[in-house]
Amino acid sequence: MTRALLFIVVTILCASCRTDAQLDPIQATAIIDAAEVTDREECLYQEVARLMEPKGSSPISLQNVAVAATRFCSATVRKRLERAASVSPSDAQTLARDDQMKTERRAFAIGLELREKRTNAGMAGT
Repeated sequence: MTRALLFIVVTILCASCRTDAQLDPIQATAIIDAAEVTDREECLYQEVARLMEPKGSSPISLQNVAVAATRFCSATVRKRLERAASVSPSDAQTLARDDQMKTERRAFAIGLELREKRTNAGMAGT
């Protein structure tokens, strides 16, 4: 339930953050389907959890985890954005770069969420 809610919030935020006047949201949505976004979200949770140290991560190493998880989980989406026939090559690159930055922020937020859950679980066990 939480993942679904976060997915919806991220989708809305991503759509509202678009400032590129040459590509309307309908075109961007057609490039990537909802299943790919959902698959990436699930992949981010798995990869961030796998890459985080068992006892937690500092903010700097958490950023490294977010970057690595984003690269791994976004390969399909990045390729699709870069090959988008409905936009110019420069717009496609900008779209892919923007998507990567937003996905890194999302992966970092997932890391913070997982760290908080681990901290709360550790406090409950003491």
